[in-house]
Amino acid sequence: MSTDLKPQRKLSATEQAALRVLQEQGGSLIEWRVPETTEKDPVFGTITPGMPVYRKLERQGLVFFTEEEPFDLPGDPLDGFQFSCEIYLTDEGKAVLRSTDKV
Repeated sequence: MSTDLKPQRKLSATEQAALRVLQEQGGSLIEWRVPETTEKDPVFGTITPGMPVYRKLERQGLVFFTEEEPFDLPGDPLDGFQFSCEIYLTDEGKAVLRSTDKV
């Protein structure tokens, strides 16, 4: 994570929602719980940010994805098993979220 503060562009409502989801989940979310695309509840209008939103936030340094290596245990039933990646809220993401909550 960088220590120099860059001017941040205004986040879209969907990007803000993604950061809030991470915050509400304690700062991280298992990748398989994120839909492929952004979804909108037809009844309540609730937006569920999709994977492209989180990848965009990753490029901005507001979240990061863990990288998991598969087990290398030849002959073991777990050979090739791979843990799910997680998405984490960075300190920069927390700061942006605090600043958007003040507005």
